[in-house]
Amino acid sequence: MKKKLSSVPFNGTAEQEAKLDAYIAEHREEEGCLMPIMQEAQSIYGYLPKEVQIHIAEKLGIPSEEVFGVATFYSMFNLSPKGKYQISVCLGTACY
Repeated sequence: MKKKLSSVPFNGTAEQEAKLDAYIAEHREEEGCLMPIMQEAQSIYGYLPKEVQIHIAEKLGIPSEEVFGVATFYSMFNLSPKGKYQISVCLGTACY
């Protein structure tokens, strides 16, 4: 299933960027730091827009394609913002 890239304009704030930069600076030397940094970025912004993915790649000195590859491989990362209310429906036999 192909993830849809967001058509919503990115409106990040300087405070959000500073918070992300502080987290990156704290964890950038750890091995395997990309996923925790991406998770923190998603918790700060609510999703992972391409601008944030590029920012992470630049700060870590890795190709932006690597960040995008991780973001599209794992279902926990959202490339577009979610709505105000999230509704889940269980279709398992335990829910019937």
